[in-house]
Order: sequence, then C-alpha cells, then structure tokens
Amino acid sequence: MKELNLNGLTIDKMENLITELSQEIESRRAAEAEQVRKEIEKLLDHSGLSFHDVFKDKVGRKGRKVPMKYGNPENPEQLWSGRGKMPLWMKDKVEAGAKKEDFLLSEEAAK
Repeated sequence: MKELNLNGLTIDKMENLITELSQEIESRRAAEAEQVRKEIEKLLDHSGLSFHDVFKDKVGRKGRKVPMKYGNPENPEQLWSGRGKMPLWMKDKVEAGAKKEDFLLSEEAAK
C-alpha cells in the first residue's frame, strides 16, 4: 500500500481528508452490504428457503422472564428482579439504613 505524505497539509486539509475518507468508507460499506443482501436473496430464492428458515435461531431471540426478587412493602406494585440499576424506592431506603434483604419477597410472592 502506498504511504500518504501528510507533511505539507494543514490541519484543516487533514480534517477535510478525514471527513472525505469517512464518507467514502461509509458509502463503500453500504454498497457492500447491498451486494451481500442481493446475494443472500438470490441464494434464498434458489433454495426455496426463507430468511427465517435459515436464521430462525439467530433472529429475535427473546430473553427469559426473570422472577421478581424484591418488593416495596409500602407499595406491592413496585417490584425488582435484582438485576440492573436499583430502583429509587429501594435505593432511598437502603441509604436510610435498611438492608437489601429486608425487601426480599417470599417464594410465592416472587412468582
């Protein structure tokens, strides 16, 4: 690959070059993606299969439903699985001295 000599370029010209190169890269990627899409469609047409037939295990995978682990004793509609960010109602109470374990649900309530 030929090396680019940037010694004579100003910062503005180099920034313009970066912008132009970024646009060219984006354009080429879009063209390549379109070509791949056409090839896939052609293969699917010839095989008689659908996209879903080929990629059914790879597309639209749903996450598992996680049981609720914690609940607000003051409002039974406020539940938390223990994953992700702690809800504000629980965070406020923990900061006030309560323990996370104080909000654990019984096995029946968690279902």
